[in-house]
Amino acid sequence: MKWALILTCCLIASCAGVETSNRNLLVGEWRYADRTQSCHYAFKTDGTFTGEVIQRRKLVSKFKGRWAVKGDALLYTYLGDALGRIPAGAKDRDKLITIEKDSFLIEAADGSHRRYLRIQ
Repeated sequence: MKWALILTCCLIASCAGVETSNRNLLVGEWRYADRTQSCHYAFKTDGTFTGEVIQRRKLVSKFKGRWAVKGDALLYTYLGDALGRIPAGAKDRDKLITIEKDSFLIEAADGSHRRYLRIQ
């Protein structure tokens, strides 16, 4: 019984370590771009973020919020959008596929994959 408790504690501690490590790797500024849109995020150590989306060379969203990593999920809670597209309190989630020093890959809710590149 002791071994089961010790093993459970070790597994919980290792998962928390991975989330903290992934979270630390994401701190910084990131950009994704394809033929029609670009997305810019700045993830800060205090758990806040800012960002913007440009579609066809037009700014369509400029937002801020709080972010977290839970398991393989990147979680967003939006606090506001200067252009009114995202309501305060809205939540979103992306699946983290890989995180590296200079890039990370997500699977968005629509199933598409997006690679963000570090810009700072």
